[in-house]
Amino acid sequence: MKLRDLRVVCGEEKFRFSLGELVDALQGAGVLTDEAIHLAREVEKHYRNKEQGNIELTELVELLAEKIEARIASEAAVRFREQIPPFVPLLVERGGGVEEFSKRELSASLEKLELGFKEAYAVAKQVEQRIRTEGRETLLQQSLAHLVAQALEVRYGRKMRLRYESSQGLSSDLMVIEEDGFYLPYSRGVLSRSLMLTGLGPELSYTIARRVEDRLWQRGDSLVERSLVRQEVVQLLLAEAGEEFAQRYELLQSVRHSDQPIVVLIGGAPGVGKSRLASELGYRLGIPRIVSSDSVRQALRSLISAELSPTLHSSSYAAWRAGLLPSEQQAVRVKPKRVARGFLAQVQQLGTALAAIIDRNIQEATSLVMEGVHLIPGISPSADFEGATIVEIVLAVEDEESHRNHFGLREGQTRNRRSREVYLDHFQEIRMLQGFITRHAQEEGVVVIESGDLDQAVDRAIEHILDMLLIAYYREDGSPVRREPQEVAETS
Repeated sequence: MKLRDLRVVCGEEKFRFSLGELVDALQGAGVLTDEAIHLAREVEKHYRNKEQGNIELTELVELLAEKIEARIASEAAVRFREQIPPFVPLLVERGGGVEEFSKRELSASLEKLELGFKEAYAVAKQVEQRIRTEGRETLLQQSLAHLVAQALEVRYGRKMRLRYESSQGLSSDLMVIEEDGFYLPYSRGVLSRSLMLTGLGPELSYTIARRVEDRLWQRGDSLVERSLVRQEVVQLLLAEAGEEFAQRYELLQSVRHSDQPIVVLIGGAPGVGKSRLASELGYRLGIPRIVSSDSVRQALRSLISAELSPTLHSSSYAAWRAGLLPSEQQAVRVKPKRVARGFLAQVQQLGTALAAIIDRNIQEATSLVMEGVHLIPGISPSADFEGATIVEIVLAVEDEESHRNHFGLREGQTRNRRSREVYLDHFQEIRMLQGFITRHAQEEGVVVIESGDLDQAVDRAIEHILDMLLIAYYREDGSPVRREPQEVAETS
């Protein structure tokens, strides 16, 4: 039997059997080209040997799926079964009517953009394959144009996409209407970063952000409400990642639009990476206001002279020497209790000012990230704050050599304003301060995060903040909840 005599039957319709159609469908399921060609020819030979003129589409699909499962992978077989089958025409809603999708027509329109025939046809083929893979038998003309624009951008860059959209009279951006009435362009990058806050990996986060955009374009309108974006995100998270990630995403959105602010307090000894963590958390959580206890201390120094308060004008690790006589400076040995007493005297002088800053932000319903060596769980700030979710974190570097190396990095970041040698000369006192701060954190049930690896420390901090927000958000009074004492969290 000749190839041209084979027909694929779907309901009352018959389609000419085509190896190319089968190969495209197999590739869409993730089958490599050589294997796809081999399978398609094998199936063709099977039906020719049977001298069967008509082939039921369902039978054909199942035969191929079984071969894929046996020779390649069950996941590929599942994808093959779920996509729009080969030979079934794709439909495009256009101008109040419905037309069949045509690769030839699409490639001809793309040739007007000065693409060669092969290049234009490759784009058209890619678009059709994506539509079938996503299981979309019917789509709007605007949605089709959006898929074409995406394919052109991936292959040829942003300029080619804009040329195509201009030729079709399309809007190049999907606009999101915010709750305050302002319009902002939809951004896959911004959404994927928000999804990564829930703990999703970068690849899956970006995939979901792209699929959300596709779903929104399918509605046929370039203007969408923010609530609709969130709805699509939650649905995809439930399907692709599970209920926990969807819940975390909804929690973040609720908190960001809540009148109750978040106050993140980051404590730890000098050189553990507090300021870097604060900047990263502020960026990821959308909290622009970041305050350092060092800046507060510097402001107080301008008001209070060194003669009145030598402790305030000393470094945190050297404050214990402020009360010594000149003759005692070299004679008195460094001991943990002495270092802690001098440090606490400085902390007490700053406590009221730090509490006032936090209280002012809460009154203004403004979220805040505050970092500094003077933030000691159970000691400072000592006020009981209401109307906000307070999240306390302490950073530590367990390995001494790693801690030493942090000061070299710090010197480079501050352009030598903080000399590495000064810190290393007092490294013994700094390690004593770390022990003192971490002990208080553990006694108060505040998480201690190992910051030897900044990226892992950021991930661990965000995970902890989300957990605390989840607890606080679902309490009737909205107040933060203390956890049981925890040991140092090893994340490196």
